[in-house]
Parts: sequence; structure tokens; C-alpha cells
Amino acid sequence: MKGSYLSYKNILSIAYPIMLGSLGQNIINLIDTGFLGRVGQVELGAGALAGIFYFVMFMVGYAFNNGMQIVISRRMGEGRKSEVGNIVDHEFYLLFFIAIIEFLFLYFLSPIILSQFIQSKEILNATVLFLTYRSFGIFFGLFNSCLQQFFIGIGKTSIINFSTVVLAVTNIILAYLLIFGHYGFPKMGIGGAALASTISEGVVMLVYIIVLYQRKFPAQYNLFKFLKPDFKLIGNMASLSLPLVFQQVISIFTWFVFFLLIEHRGETSLAVSNIIKSLYIFWAIPTFAFASTANAMTSNIIGQGKSDQVFYLLKKIVGINFTISLIMCLVLMLFPTAIIGIYTDDIVLIKSSMDILPVIIVASLLFSVALIIILTVTGTGSSGFALFMELVSISIYLVYAFLTAKVFMSSLKVIWAAEILYWFSAIILGLLFFRYGKWKKVL
Repeated sequence: MKGSYLSYKNILSIAYPIMLGSLGQNIINLIDTGFLGRVGQVELGAGALAGIFYFVMFMVGYAFNNGMQIVISRRMGEGRKSEVGNIVDHEFYLLFFIAIIEFLFLYFLSPIILSQFIQSKEILNATVLFLTYRSFGIFFGLFNSCLQQFFIGIGKTSIINFSTVVLAVTNIILAYLLIFGHYGFPKMGIGGAALASTISEGVVMLVYIIVLYQRKFPAQYNLFKFLKPDFKLIGNMASLSLPLVFQQVISIFTWFVFFLLIEHRGETSLAVSNIIKSLYIFWAIPTFAFASTANAMTSNIIGQGKSDQVFYLLKKIVGINFTISLIMCLVLMLFPTAIIGIYTDDIVLIKSSMDILPVIIVASLLFSVALIIILTVTGTGSSGFALFMELVSISIYLVYAFLTAKVFMSSLKVIWAAEILYWFSAIILGLLFFRYGKWKKVL
């Protein structure tokens, strides 16, 4: 018996609310892509580049939150509940500084940087317009992600449910009004999509604050005391998270480079790739949830001194997630036209997207295993090796993408096969880590 903590019921109880949280964010992406797909190819393509560029910035703070969550899970496993609030407070100190730097970068420097890489003037202007409005959301986004990781770390993930509904509904309504200018609202196009997302995140921030005090979490966990900053604690947390920061940023930035290679092939190729990206990420919602669950549970059971159960947990979560991903991929294979039609009504874009689906299906199945392995590795505290896994896999990914996109001028289907190479490489390295690595230790 491995204990009720590692039961299927407990795994699903942790993963399900996280999945809903991911669903909310991805519904925003789906709705925005669907709306922009009916505005024009320029807006659809620019939405991809701007969204990924913003996400690179966001993931810096998010990675620090992920490191915080690992420490919180470990402390909860050790029964040191009273230390959780101080950890979160110091994370806010760190995130506030990061958010200011990133806002200034997004608002003032992104137009200069992007103009050096984006060839189409129309796509460049639309991308800059999106980031002008979206940059303000970095404050709300980092605050919300920090509290989400706090909820996950203490095992109170059901709180994410209501905020997900609020986020999705608010964004759908605002995107509809601001993109197309209905009911007297200004017709803002791609700028409206960015502003809708920013306002929606601000609304969720208010919801989180209200829920925190209704549940009396500040009193239970010594939260929001904001004592004199302990720079040693901040330094220790930053040191733990730094490999995670590089891991996440390098991974997302690589996708940005990938889309720049696609942009050089024309507006249609970029628009098609945005549809595929949105579909790919939406279909990966269970994987993100179960990977986050694996991360938190791995850290917790090591904190309990039960590191011998980590690989058992890994196999169990991979089995659940792979089964769910397989079912979702079968649905995609059976109803491809209807599903892609959610994103666009352009026949050319639909046919081109369908051509890439077989590659995405294979990549999604590999992804369903690889990401859980990667975040299980980080959950053991071996974030340095997780970074090494990313660097090796990304090197293979970029070399392949460059050769197929720029040297051999291959089809989009061939270029997107880079995703298959990436996740396959990560799986091999992860399995080698659990077979030969020295990871059974406590932070």
C-alpha cells in the first residue's frame, strides 16, 4: 500500500481544479484567437507573436512562483505551516520588483526589439498595439499566479474554480465588445483583445483578495504580515528558482524564435501556426494540470521522507494523463474541421491547419509524458538538471527548425515536427535521470 495520498482519487482531486484554472486561461486564448481569426490574417498572426513575447516576460515571474510553491509544499509536508505566509510575503517583494522591470520592458522597449526581427510592417504594428495594452496586465498576472501557486502548495486548489469562471466570462464579454465595437464600445481590434485580457486579470485579482479574507487564510498562515524584508530569504528563494526561471524562459523564448522563423514565410503561414499553437495548448490542458500536480506531490512526499515513492507517483500520473490525452487526440482526429472551425472561417486556413494535425497529435502524446517527467524532476529539487534537459532538447529543436524553415524551406507540417523531437528528447533524458541520478534528498 502506497497510502491514500498517492491514490487516484487524491491525484485527481488536486489536478482537477488546476485543470479548471488552466482551462480559464486557455479559453481566453481560444476566444481571442477565434475573434481575431475573423478580423484578419494580420491580426491572427500578430496575436501569436505578441502573445508569446508577453508570455516570455510572464514566465519569469511564474517560474519564481513555481519555486515558491515547491518550498511551500515541502514545508507543508514537514508540518511547518506557520512559515508559509512569510515565504509568500517575500515572494511578493520579489515579484513587485520583477513586474515593474517587465512592464517598462514591454511598454517601452518591445517596439524597438520587435522591429529588428518582424519583417511585415502590418504585423509589427499590430503586435506593438497588442503589447501596449497587455503590458499593464503583468502586475495582475504575476499577483494571481503567485496566489494560485500558494493555493496549490497548501492543497486548497478548489478556490481556483470560481476564479476560472469569472476570468473566462469576463474576458469573453469584454473581448466581444472591445474587438468588434458592439453596443457603443470602441472598435479596437487586436488592441481590444489585449485590453480585455488585462481587465479580466484585474477582476480575478480582486476575487482572490476577497476569497483569501473570507477563508481567513492570512490569519492561518501568517500571510500579508509584510515584515521587514529578509534579503537572505529572498536570496535563497531566488537561488532555488533561478534554474526554473531559465528553464521556463528559454523554453518559451524558443517558441518565440520558432514563430519568427514562421513569420518570415508570410502572413498566412503565421496565421495557420497561431491556430495550431492555440489548439495545441488547449489540448494540453490536462497535461499542464497533472504536471503541476506531480510537481507539488513530489515535493510533498520527499518532505515526508518518502522519496522511494516518487517514481511510483510518476508512473501513476503519467498513466492517467496519457489516457486522457489519447482520448482527446481521438476526438481531434474524428472532428478536425469542426474543431478548427472554432478558430477561423477561412477555408484556406482550415485546410492548411488540418495538414499539420497528425504531427500535433503525435507531439501531444509525447508532451503528455514529457512535461510530467520534467516537473517531477523539479519537484525533487533537482531544478539544475531540469534546466539541462531543456537546454539539450531545445538545442535539437532549434537546429531542426532552422534547417527545415530557412535552409530546406520545408512545409509547415515538416517544420512543426520539431515538437516531436523536443519532447522525445526530454523523455529520454528524464528517464535517465530517474535511473542514474542522485535525487533522493530533502531541501
